Amino acid sequence: MARPKTASLTAEAVVQTAIELIGEHGLEGFSMPKLAAALDVRTPSIYHYFANRDALLEAVARTVATPDAPPAVPDGGDWTDYLIGQSVALRRAIVAHPHCGPLLIRFMPRDNMFGEYEQMCRFLAASGVPAALHVHIVDGLTALTMGAAILVENAADYADSGQGPSPDTESHPELRRALDTIEGTTADELFESYLRTFLDGVLRRA
Repeated sequence: MARPKTASLTAEAVVQTAIELIGEHGLEGFSMPKLAAALDVRTPSIYHYFANRDALLEAVARTVATPDAPPAVPDGGDWTDYLIGQSVALRRAIVAHPHCGPLLIRFMPRDNMFGEYEQMCRFLAASGVPAALHVHIVDGLTALTMGAAILVENAADYADSGQGPSPDTESHPELRRALDTIEGTTADELFESYLRTFLDGVLRRA
């Protein structure tokens, strides 16, 4: 790992290096002295940007939970497609850093929560979705996305075309038959189908 000069140290560099170290060694192997060594600085230099370890880990969680390229707000498009695109992008961003996933449970970014929820409710209202459904949609999508991201794998990984282990037919015949029905489906596609099922259910109840 390249070591930046002290003069070029920034909060963003500290966070990105922390993400790399956690990815390499896990949370258990992460420490502020190790981070300082990777940055080629003394440990107190890090505290110039972050008051303590928890403050840094909170910044790590916020960065990991921010997709690089969130979908653009559609102009007159289907609101369900937009929300599902957002959720898929968020899950993909978190899954890319599996060792950081547990941080989202402890350090769920909440500083902009009301602002983000307000923006989402305005979008739903402008799309003609009744206010009575807004909390169900926003809360439900958040719970599904965070849960699916922290679990990392889903059933698509256990199909023959997936990256995880696959059950054999003799020991698990019904599970094997069920997995065969999603053969060739990617983890993102399967997750998207979960979201559509959830949204369809919310709309049917309305």
